[in-house]
Amino acid sequence: MLYCIGVLYYSVLSGICLASNGTCGKKGVPCNETFGSEWTYNGKCCNGKPCCKLLKAPCVPETCPMDFRLLANQANSADCYFYGRHSTESWEKAKLICASTPGAYLWRPNTIQEANIVRDQIIREHFVWTGANDRDKDGNYIFDIENSPFSKTSLPFGLGSFRNEAELVYVDIQYDYNFVTWLWENQNSNYLNRYLCEYQRVSILLRLAFN
Repeated sequence: MLYCIGVLYYSVLSGICLASNGTCGKKGVPCNETFGSEWTYNGKCCNGKPCCKLLKAPCVPETCPMDFRLLANQANSADCYFYGRHSTESWEKAKLICASTPGAYLWRPNTIQEANIVRDQIIREHFVWTGANDRDKDGNYIFDIENSPFSKTSLPFGLGSFRNEAELVYVDIQYDYNFVTWLWENQNSNYLNRYLCEYQRVSILLRLAFN
């Protein structure tokens, strides 16, 4: 088991820690002198002592949930993935399947680099549900669970082909000889697709320390 230690910023006024991956140094001494070059100064806290933020990548557990897998090259994503290759499901059913693993959710493809390596190592079929949806049908798409926005006019990558009345978004991997195009499309709730569940690895232990 891997233990990851993070120290939180401390608010003098409220006594509540406000941000992660930081610790308090000596007053008047730069962070890089106190902790090394991978620390940067980030405001005042901890009863007037300088608060420093660690620039290293966060420490995460080595393992994934059962049936989830890591990418061979984790430079583009350190998350775990489960691909529903044996059945096509509605968006709602796929969402429930992902949520049956605590902490997992329908895929949010952030970059073309992540999408390409997921395609090469995990996905085989052309059509895959993402977590992007407009279930409220208010014209505003968000990603399920985290509620961050998805813009049809400012895609993370690829091209878009959207129907105005459809509320659920999938990605279509289009192959043209050796050239691959990612196409974002939407469908209604009765449409069936393959699906990809994503699980973001998090720190196991978060320790508070006040100087």
